[in-house]
Amino acid sequence: MMSIVKVPQLKIIGRIALANQIDPNGSFYSLWQDLNDDPQMSQVDQQLQEQVGQTNRVGLVVYAPESYLYWAGVAVPTTFSTPQDWQSYLLPAGQAFEVTQATPEFMPQIPLNFKLDQIFAQAEKENVQLPDSLGHAQQPYFLEELKFNDINHVEQQRYLVYLSDEIEALEDDLG
Repeated sequence: MMSIVKVPQLKIIGRIALANQIDPNGSFYSLWQDLNDDPQMSQVDQQLQEQVGQTNRVGLVVYAPESYLYWAGVAVPTTFSTPQDWQSYLLPAGQAFEVTQATPEFMPQIPLNFKLDQIFAQAEKENVQLPDSLGHAQQPYFLEELKFNDINHVEQQRYLVYLSDEIEALEDDLG
């Protein structure tokens, strides 16, 4: 199922990887393993269960013209404290093309580009125009979000590509 949705501002806490830290298979599986092995993760999950009734995992790609950052983490209320040695990112509100997974499953070992290609293919089928270059988009975000009470039984999984105009490249002005 897919649609254009309004996404509220999200606070994401977790860990960051640079593009050159990607695993050989094209995923960020080792980053996810490190994060899930962090004892603070179970505390974050427990606190979210108590505050909002479930927890989640988010993988966020923030694109730049020549590279990107990958965030592995959890979406939390803006008042939520960021654990020591973790980072936080305030993802602005926006509009996004949403694809929900029919059979939700947390599989961080799947290559990032494989997921993104699937979303772009689905957008093309639906005649939804995504930015040609996410690295030049005003909102250069690709988000995977999973919601669950037990990570082995994911209840909801969705992918979002933010919709925004592309910024004119600086070199275009030099012409």
